[in-house]
Amino acid sequence: MINLPPNKLAQVKELLALTLLGLLSAISTYLLLKEEAKSMAIQNGNPFIRACFDFSHVSHHPLNVLAIFMVPTLWLLALFAKRPLPRIIFDFFGALFVFRLLFGFVFVNVLIFLPAASPPLLLGQIVAYLPFFVMMWGWLMWRVDCSGQESPQQIIAISGVHEPIQSFDYYHASASCLINQGKSEFQGVTKLGRFLVLIHNLMLLDILGIAFVRAYGLLQKML
Repeated sequence: MINLPPNKLAQVKELLALTLLGLLSAISTYLLLKEEAKSMAIQNGNPFIRACFDFSHVSHHPLNVLAIFMVPTLWLLALFAKRPLPRIIFDFFGALFVFRLLFGFVFVNVLIFLPAASPPLLLGQIVAYLPFFVMMWGWLMWRVDCSGQESPQQIIAISGVHEPIQSFDYYHASASCLINQGKSEFQGVTKLGRFLVLIHNLMLLDILGIAFVRAYGLLQKML
C-alpha cells in the first residue's frame, strides 16, 4: 500500500474528481450523438442545436484519443513523482469543465423550448447533466474557498460542517443541495462567495424545474 504525504494525497483525490467529471462529460456527449439521427430538432435545422452537435463531434474527434494517455500519465506522476504536480494542470482541466458546465446548462434550457426535440434526447441530457453539475460545483466551491486561504470557509461556508473540512465536504454539500430539492448548504461569506452561491442556486432551481416539467410531460403521455 502506498503511503502518500497530505499534499500528494490531496492531488490524487482531486485527480479522481476530475477523472469522474471527464467520464460524466463523455457519457453526456455519447447520449447526445446517439440521438442525433433521430432528433427532429436537427432535421429542422435549428442552428444552436446543430452547433451543439458539431461541438460534440469535435470533442470526440479521433485525434482526441491521445487524451486517453494523459489521464494515466497524470495518475502515475501524482503517485510517484517526488514533487506535487503544478497547480495549473488541475486548473486547466477545471476551467474546461466549467465551460462544459455552462455549455450544458444553456443546451438543456434550449432543448426544453424545442417541441421538435425528442423526449429521449432531453431526458438523457438531464440525467447525464445532474451528476456532472453536482461534481463540478463541488470542485468549483472547494477550489475558490481554498485558493490562497490559510483555512477554509473564509469565502464559502458549509452549514453544519466544522473544521477540519475536506474537499469531500464540498461535493457532499453540492449533492445535498440536489437531494434537498434546491435547499442550499452553501453560504457566501464574501461578495465573491455570495455571488457564486447565488449563481449555483439559480442554476440548480432551473435544472430541477426542467426535470420536473419533462417528467410531468412524459407521465401525461403515458396516461
